[in-house]
Amino acid sequence: MKKTVIFILVALITCSALYITFKREFDQFNPLYEEQYVYALINKPAKKEGKNEWIRYRYNLTGYTEEGEKKKVTFSSSNEQKPDIYVRVLAKGAYTKEWIIVEEKAIPEYVLNQLRDVP
Repeated sequence: MKKTVIFILVALITCSALYITFKREFDQFNPLYEEQYVYALINKPAKKEGKNEWIRYRYNLTGYTEEGEKKKVTFSSSNEQKPDIYVRVLAKGAYTKEWIIVEEKAIPEYVLNQLRDVP
């Protein structure tokens, strides 16, 4: 009985650690999350990742869904993006399926007002 409890605890801790470490990859297949479009403003510099010709620029932003729900989104690009541009991210949990640059007029007005208030 004691060995079974220890085995279950070790398995639970291992699974939790893997989920925390690879959350974005797990969210991609999680049926409990639905894909949502999130609008965000690039107002922070990107974090450089990689070396030499393999450099990626990772953006960690706060955005809003079309319903006005606040979401954190992360995406990367092979090119550094200009500051103060708007992006639309197709997100599923912490996983980003795709992102595009959008014009200000393509964003719902109440979402745009919230984005302007983000520090």
